[in-house]
Amino acid sequence: MASVTLNNVHKTYTSRKEEVKAVRDLSLEVRDGEFMCLLGPSGCGKTSTMRMIVGLEDVTSGDIYIGDRMVNNLSPQDRNVAMSFETYALYTHLSVRENILFPLRAKGVPAAEQATRLRRVVDMLDIEDLLNRGPTQLSGGQQQRVSLARALIRDPSVFLLDEPLSHLDVTLRTATRARIKHLHAELRTTFIYVTHDQLEAISLADRIAVMNFAELQQVGTREELLDYPVNLFVADFIGEPAINLFECEAVTNGGTMALRFKESGYELPVPEIWRQRIVEGGHRDLILGIRPHDVQLTNGKGLTKLEGVVDVFEFLGEENHVTCTVGGKWLTAVISAARFCDVGDGIDLYVPQERFHLFDAETEECLSTRFKIADQHAAKA
Repeated sequence: MASVTLNNVHKTYTSRKEEVKAVRDLSLEVRDGEFMCLLGPSGCGKTSTMRMIVGLEDVTSGDIYIGDRMVNNLSPQDRNVAMSFETYALYTHLSVRENILFPLRAKGVPAAEQATRLRRVVDMLDIEDLLNRGPTQLSGGQQQRVSLARALIRDPSVFLLDEPLSHLDVTLRTATRARIKHLHAELRTTFIYVTHDQLEAISLADRIAVMNFAELQQVGTREELLDYPVNLFVADFIGEPAINLFECEAVTNGGTMALRFKESGYELPVPEIWRQRIVEGGHRDLILGIRPHDVQLTNGKGLTKLEGVVDVFEFLGEENHVTCTVGGKWLTAVISAARFCDVGDGIDLYVPQERFHLFDAETEECLSTRFKIADQHAAKA
């Protein structure tokens, strides 16, 4: 096993005599034995980052370390890393057995050790019955398992997976995701997993590195990204259903500060612990974020009331989703499967004040995260 460290890494491509910056000043540490996901939309730089770690792309500037060794100038075979590709990249003229053994035969590994390693990965991935078939005779899920086996048989220090589930249907994706999670728990090898699917990242990773426009936005656990997003992009990209967002302005009426919805004039009180800091920071134009899972239908201490009208009700079995008009905009709430609503009904919704997310409309920084972290540090001091 080994850690992976990227220090101020840049990757620039030249296209039609123009420079395209694929990765900008990326500094990231993947801990020894950790499962790290690189998450972001297409074109954000996550695959370029993975290819630089593997050695398939040169680093424009910056340094990459695997363990204590800088690998910038090492070939892929000298880095002791293995990669499973989005397209599986199996050799169609070879059997499954030959595909899996190919990396060992290329290195001249003795036949006895080849057999031992083959048995290990075959048992691990339950592909005994596939060994004599050709890749074209396999389903997508079976091809993915063979691709994983070919990477794992190398016994790498770091295992990298590039969008491995993107071509699978929902059922196979769920099963393969569970298998990958089990593999990591069994091997405790450092895993780096590239995906644009936040559900994959949340379900698999110890920590998630969120990227956008070639830059790292935030690194954290799923809880940190959901509860303490650093900016509007992270808050909006993480979470299902997506966070509800309302453009507001901070106004003061009779000494009480409120958030006034720009589209309708609807007002909500600002949590008292944040009011002074909003004034001192000159934050007038704000964006209010409310996560659907934070909305409640019963009142209680420390809750802020929102009044809405039901527009859409979705029965989803284990939970229900209700979409309401609040202050002229839609708000989606996740409610108990036992609760039902009729379209057109008036509805009272309640949100804990500490679960509000406030963003500066100009910089898109999450102010509430900054306030919460500052309060935590002050409490520890």
